[in-house]
Amino acid sequence: MAVRIRHISTFLNQWAPPSIKLDYDNVGLLVGDPDAEVNSVLTCLDITDEIVAEAINKNCELIVAHHPLIFNKIGSINPTDEQGRIIYKLIKNDIGLLVAHTNLDAALDGVSFVLANILGLDDLRFLDKSYNVSHKIRLVTAHDDPEAIMKLLNYYSAEEAHYFHVENREHNLICFEAIIDKHLLPTLKGGLAKEGLLKAGTFQVTELESPSQNYGMGVIGEYPEEGVGQNEFLHLVSKALNVRAVRYSGEVGRIKKVAVCGGAGVSLKQKAIAAGVQAFVTADIKYHDYFTEKDDFLLVDVGHYESEFPIAEALKNELSDAFEGLQVTVTETVSNPMKIYVSDPESNLSIQAE
Repeated sequence: MAVRIRHISTFLNQWAPPSIKLDYDNVGLLVGDPDAEVNSVLTCLDITDEIVAEAINKNCELIVAHHPLIFNKIGSINPTDEQGRIIYKLIKNDIGLLVAHTNLDAALDGVSFVLANILGLDDLRFLDKSYNVSHKIRLVTAHDDPEAIMKLLNYYSAEEAHYFHVENREHNLICFEAIIDKHLLPTLKGGLAKEGLLKAGTFQVTELESPSQNYGMGVIGEYPEEGVGQNEFLHLVSKALNVRAVRYSGEVGRIKKVAVCGGAGVSLKQKAIAAGVQAFVTADIKYHDYFTEKDDFLLVDVGHYESEFPIAEALKNELSDAFEGLQVTVTETVSNPMKIYVSDPESNLSIQAE
């Protein structure tokens, strides 16, 4: 069967549901026909002219990116500005654009999990689990095969499903209860309706105050045994992310427990400290955020691009595994707009500050 854009979109939505994105974000299929056939996919972090040219050169029908090209409403599409020029090229060359941004930041095995794995951390779990996307469902019905309904609930990814007989009621009513994430509710209700269960009983949905275990922000992990020293850790981070320089503050003896957050994650600093980590790796740290009253704590800024680009390789691996025969490649274009000049102390050249 031919792979179409909608198949890839469905796969990504199961991994990183659009409903868990942050309010300002714009994810999903931003450009293209969902029924278009796909043989070749390019994965990347950003959408630039150079990356679109690479996709054209490689005969890709789809680009899967982390950062959205379109955030706000568009008044016109023409090649007189960068955004319009990119959209124009995508449409003209029949290339779709599929984006998973903050929904992939918040997903299990998403951006921060990939970063933590690259840094060699074990026992990974979410740092911030305040995503209250779980709902409690209750179905009351006179169905004569409760185990069949239990299988149905499990099939539609409901968790902690159980049932009990309702006392002092006629018709031998049974109450089923389970926990389900909100983006799965429409599919579950459709399945229950297909079996005639919504008509035969009552169905209630209650939002839970407890967070989902499947979504969050940032990741905590650990190094084995006694951990690593500060300089060893900074060297490890630099080598793992292929960066020549990182910014950091604080001093620490040994590092065993580490928190990470791909992209601009310094807002999670206090949660990282409260979790008892010795180091927190993220990006886009402002000057005053480098100050911390916590002793034995290291705050590290590796750069936005550097902390998130590994997700492009992860997207390639996931799509290749999910769709046999689909050719998926990671962009060879470096889209990082930030450059770093590292001075050679033995050089006779000097730079005059203006």
